[in-house]
Amino acid sequence: MRGPGSKPSLLFQLVVPATAIFSITVLSMIAIVFSDPRAPVAQWLDRHGNRLLAAEFVVVIVLSLLAMTADRIQTLRQMQQPKSDLSESVVAQPTDQTPAAENKIAKAQTPSP
Repeated sequence: MRGPGSKPSLLFQLVVPATAIFSITVLSMIAIVFSDPRAPVAQWLDRHGNRLLAAEFVVVIVLSLLAMTADRIQTLRQMQQPKSDLSESVVAQPTDQTPAAENKIAKAQTPSP
């Protein structure tokens, strides 16, 4: 699993500016309600604002879903990797552990005074 200090993927980095642009567009649409309706920006947003908001919304949703899917795939791959490493290390250990062998292992692991 990815730790809290890990760098976010490119898709997550793209979600932030896409959401910021969407937020600015929403605020602009609110601002034109209180502005002069003859202003060029107000006229353009009146004509194209709804389509622009819909397109930005779709972009934010698609980027978010792709980012979460890519992160989940990467997390699952990382979770599978230690399992395969663990199974190889278990196979490499001797299987016939007699009490004498266990005592030797225990003595070797205890620190000497």
